[in-house]
Amino acid sequence: GTTIITLTASDGTNSADCTFNVVVSDTTAPTITCPADQNEIADGTGMFTLPDYTTLATATDNCSVTSITQSPVAGTMIGLGTTVITLTVSDGTNTIDCTFNVTVTDDEAPMITCPADQTGDVDTACMFTIPDYTGLATATDNAGTPTVTQSPIPGTMVGTGTTIITLTASDGTNSADCTFNVVVS
Repeated sequence: GTTIITLTASDGTNSADCTFNVVVSDTTAPTITCPADQNEIADGTGMFTLPDYTTLATATDNCSVTSITQSPVAGTMIGLGTTVITLTVSDGTNTIDCTFNVTVTDDEAPMITCPADQTGDVDTACMFTIPDYTGLATATDNAGTPTVTQSPIPGTMVGTGTTIITLTASDGTNSADCTFNVVVS
């Protein structure tokens, strides 16, 4: 701030004053150390609500720290992947930033429901070609629409009898299976 300085000259009997201002300013930025990168788990909708990470930072200043702010702010919903978090410390005059990453992952497997058992008839060579049954499955996931694959793969030739078909729903991180039978006669 500003301080008024008064100088007084005196000869023992008479005196005279003059004044001037001393303006003190803080030109030293504070320091901040961000927390380490954070790994978080998505909720049932594939989202994560950012908490207040400012309490994990270490900030110092030659005068005093007046605030630490976060961007995106606490309470912001973020999806899967990595989001850069910026923390800003201020001493009322100067500011400085630090950044760290928040990586949100999905640990919830998709849900898959297989169709009922299927039947098939052999061709003239006494073989049956397994069709693509993935469209008959119902698959959902908290992080979008999962990919459904089949084993044995469509186009596989089988003879008479029962073949177990496994359908797998994957969200890229987690997977779930279901099975049903194909009875070939």
